[in-house]
Amino acid sequence: MRVVSLLPSATEILHAIGGIDFLVGRSHECDHPRSIDHLPVLTAQRTRFTSSGDVHRQVSALASQGQAASLYQLDADSLRHLAPDVILTQDLCEVCSIDLKAVERIAADISPRPTIISLNPTTFDDVLDDHLRVGQALALERQAGDAVIRLRGRMARAEEFVNPYTEPPVVGFMEWTDPVFIAGHWTVQLIERAGGAHPLNPTVPIPGSGAAVGPQQASRHAGKSIAVAPEVFTATRPEWLVIA
Repeated sequence: MRVVSLLPSATEILHAIGGIDFLVGRSHECDHPRSIDHLPVLTAQRTRFTSSGDVHRQVSALASQGQAASLYQLDADSLRHLAPDVILTQDLCEVCSIDLKAVERIAADISPRPTIISLNPTTFDDVLDDHLRVGQALALERQAGDAVIRLRGRMARAEEFVNPYTEPPVVGFMEWTDPVFIAGHWTVQLIERAGGAHPLNPTVPIPGSGAAVGPQQASRHAGKSIAVAPEVFTATRPEWLVIA
């Protein structure tokens, strides 16, 4: 089995389920575990990283011209040469990594055509399901199941420290600093399940799930990351600040 990962989280999933030896190519952002450093890098970013604000302006300019897909480049010749059986990528964020359509166009020229697995988790359970999906594609179902059990165990142990009778501390989670983008999707779910509050983009019940709280957090989700004014962010008076 030959695998190319174009997404750092997918590479870490591959490692978690014991399939890292299948990896034959990676993205420029895939840097864990260090044992993959020697593998071919198939992507590169077109923006020059000078400051958060400058990168945001470059990305916004390209997106306004309908060119968000051109933020990254994919080495098509190297990808064809590697002839992967499976390609791991994403389609959740068009400015975060190479876009799915570009991967599909190149994969169509590879024979036999590789299986493309797009990972787009919006909840914690989606993240766990992605482990199982990758495991199934690589005939590593048992190992993937074991990884999911370990992750659920870690979550359960963390939740044991949560006091439901005290006011939760406010967590300020920045995914970008200029402008300020705050956490979304499953990141907010993790904050709340760990006992914190994320007031600017909190989770809401999934339609049909009722007013789920506490252990029923799996029935809640948050929207995507959003931009907020700095004064709005500081007005929440966060006790904990996380910059990712």
